[in-house]
Amino acid sequence: MWQTGAPRGLAPRTRSEKGPPADSRGATPRSAPRPSGRVNRKGGSVSWRTVPTFAAGVLATVLAALLVRCRGAARADSPLTNRMLRWWAAVWLRAAGARVTVDGLGCLTSAAPCVIVSNHQSSLDPIVYLRTLPLSLRVLAMRELFRIPLLGPALRTIGMIEVDRASPDVSTIDRAAARDLAAGHSLLAFPEGRISPDGAIGEFKDGAFIIAVASQVPVVPVAIEGTRRIWPPGRAAIHGGQVRVVAGSPLPTSGLTEHDVARLRDQARDVICSARRDLVTAMSARDAHHEQGSGHTVRGYQAASLPRRARGTWRQRVRAGHG
Repeated sequence: MWQTGAPRGLAPRTRSEKGPPADSRGATPRSAPRPSGRVNRKGGSVSWRTVPTFAAGVLATVLAALLVRCRGAARADSPLTNRMLRWWAAVWLRAAGARVTVDGLGCLTSAAPCVIVSNHQSSLDPIVYLRTLPLSLRVLAMRELFRIPLLGPALRTIGMIEVDRASPDVSTIDRAAARDLAAGHSLLAFPEGRISPDGAIGEFKDGAFIIAVASQVPVVPVAIEGTRRIWPPGRAAIHGGQVRVVAGSPLPTSGLTEHDVARLRDQARDVICSARRDLVTAMSARDAHHEQGSGHTVRGYQAASLPRRARGTWRQRVRAGHG
């Protein structure tokens, strides 16, 4: 989650690199290949978006972190904090050229807190959710982020939850989660525990579902597709593109106990896997101009705006190509 980094500098082009090379007879090829907009490097390529995205994102991070620290923990639960998080996420998404379409927002209209669980494809995933979901979100984030100067203290101040993936402190995580839920925040968790290396959805861990059952709050399964192509895992290369998000119906936990955690976990995973298959099919079948239909753009993302009776189930809407 939230793996940030800056690309290394690009080597300047020398005079000997100018122009197409001559062949063995001293002749110059008829035409040189056109630049592709990417700089090929050992181990991958860097698009023109990479440096501007990290520059804008890092600047927004510094400004937001300073504001959080100045306001202090006493004001961390205010609406201004949520607006600031959405602004911060919007800067990253706009700079990255991410066009996000969301479906199923009607499932998230309740003001009651919940636990959002999702597949994990890219470091961009939590940024997408902070921008687009109409919730006061707090994220279970990896410990490495909390070790970054200025950013780490800001994350703690606003109630983000630190998770040591190698050796998680379950009691500390549970207390922090209970505090955030009691304050009216919803939690965002990625039950796979790390970004998928190949895009496939891995096995889910129990942690997020134990929290939901212990607090008796619903679990909302959400599927995401497209972020992997914009910000590939393990690489500092940014490429603009389309992102699709589908929120499923909340899974109630009222009356459930620790013995029901495994069933709840598997149910949520099945919903997310099914939704992602539909998203992959829909995104492969539709042209870019079709992505502009059946929705309205709201500050960098597109939210479905169908009449409630015409919406059907969230899975039917994806198969029909709405949103």
